Amino acid sequence: TRDRSDAERYWTIRRESFSLLRTHGGHERTAPIIEDIIVRPEYLPSFLPRLYEILDSYGFSYTIAGHIGDGNLHIMPRLDFREEGTPTVALELVTRVLDLVFEFKGSMSAEHNDGIIRTPFLERMYGRDIIALFEEAKKIFDPDNIFNPGKKVFGKDITFIKEYIDKVY
Repeated sequence: TRDRSDAERYWTIRRESFSLLRTHGGHERTAPIIEDIIVRPEYLPSFLPRLYEILDSYGFSYTIAGHIGDGNLHIMPRLDFREEGTPTVALELVTRVLDLVFEFKGSMSAEHNDGIIRTPFLERMYGRDIIALFEEAKKIFDPDNIFNPGKKVFGKDITFIKEYIDKVY
């Protein structure tokens, strides 16, 4: 940019673009269900065409933002959750994209942590031994499981994602 005023305009556009995506477009809403994946930048030429193939196969609109130089992508599909099959489609999409991310030795959470939607996939990413350590830490620091129950450890199985998406979106 040429000056501070230019920089502020670009930051405003960046901030407001997510709000516009969330609030415009009829009954479709952005669904932050695969919003923080990352693969090594050198894999992007092979990874991206396959990612686009998955996303395009559903026929809905989406946006991809992020930090491409780091291989970190924020994908926001726009879905109509009034349609009966949308939660099932969303779960299928999450599963297919994360399968691809894991195939390329990437991570499903680059900067936004794991949360409820990612919890059922954590064992695939970290392995059972690491999950056992997470569970042990949870038992030590939160023996009554009152802080963020179901996130990171002791979450429900993958079918819970469909119920969660159905309820939240």
